[in-house]
Parts: sequence; structure tokens; C-alpha cells
Amino acid sequence: MNDAESAARTTGRTRRVGEDVVVALHRPAELLSVAPEAMLERDARLEPGADEIVNELLGRSRVQRRARIVLSLPAEQITHDTAETLHVALRRYCEARLARVQREIDVAWRQGLRSLGTGSILFLVGLLLSTGFLEPDVPTFWQDLLGNGVFLVIGWVGLWYPLDLLFFARQPLKREALIVEAISRMPLVVQPAGSPSARKPDGL
Repeated sequence: MNDAESAARTTGRTRRVGEDVVVALHRPAELLSVAPEAMLERDARLEPGADEIVNELLGRSRVQRRARIVLSLPAEQITHDTAETLHVALRRYCEARLARVQREIDVAWRQGLRSLGTGSILFLVGLLLSTGFLEPDVPTFWQDLLGNGVFLVIGWVGLWYPLDLLFFARQPLKREALIVEAISRMPLVVQPAGSPSARKPDGL
């Protein structure tokens, strides 16, 4: 086992080799879950490998077309169908996560639309009160404090929350959905721990 892979296995983190995402696992099941008792082990993973793959790619500016998922396992944990089994499992994980992310996107959109009505009312009330306190007969102090200050802020806050939900809060979720879709299409390679990460796929 080389030094980089040893560090990855000890810290339970993915590592980047060129365009690939290399994930060191102790056993195939760690791709999707971490056994509670394994947390007591010195070199145990802290989160499933699939979650680390998503987090690694979320941190990249973009996913390269030639990028692969390279799963490193102890040689005794690898059988002739390990790559196929893990590839199918990862696709199912992506389908489930994509469905969850899409639900969160839809919830944020519906919440934004619902709050837009209330926010619009608050905006109009704040604007009207602000305008009222800007009348010439109102003392300058109250014009500055309430007309150009408190009520104007209240009005804009009324619109800020729904607009944030509709146009900004959903952007990270949309990016996550794109990353998960990309992962579901990426080739998956299983190789023995300590072997070099070859450029030509030897798995699926």
C-alpha cells in the first residue's frame, strides 16, 4: 500500500488521482453504509464511501468527462462480480439521493410561492408606512428613523425571504442533483488496495 492510499484509508477520505475519485474501502458494504461497531475501530470510515464521492465532486469546479470512480479494496474482499454489484448499488444510491434532492428543490419552490403572498403584503405595508413618514410635516428625526429606516427595511425583508427561496436557496440543491446524475453515469473500477490507478478502465 502506498503512502497516499494509506493516508486515505486511515482518515476515511477520498483522494483525487488525476481526474479520478479514488475511495479506499475496508469492505464492499462501506460504499453505502458504516456499521456502528466499526466506529470503534482505529481505521474505521466515518461516513459511507458514496457520500464522500458526492462531497468530493461537489468541491470541484466541474466533473471531467473521463473521470472514474475507483474503489480500492483488500484483495480478499474482491470477487469476480464485485465491480458489477457495487456499480449497481451506486446507481441505486444515486437514484434515491436524486429523488430526495428533487423533493427538497420542490419543497423550497412551494415554500417560496407560499411566502411570496405574505411577503408581498408585508412589502406593501412597509412601503406605505415608509411613505407616510416621509411627508413634509413629519419631523426629520422620524423621517430618517421610520420613513427611510425601519419601515423601509421591513418592506424589503418581506420580499427577500420568498425571493431567496425561489432564486438562490435552490441553487446548491440543483448543483447537487447535477453531480449525482454525473456520478450515476461515471464508470466504476474496483482494484486491489495498493495497486496503481491505471488510466484504462478495468471495471465497469
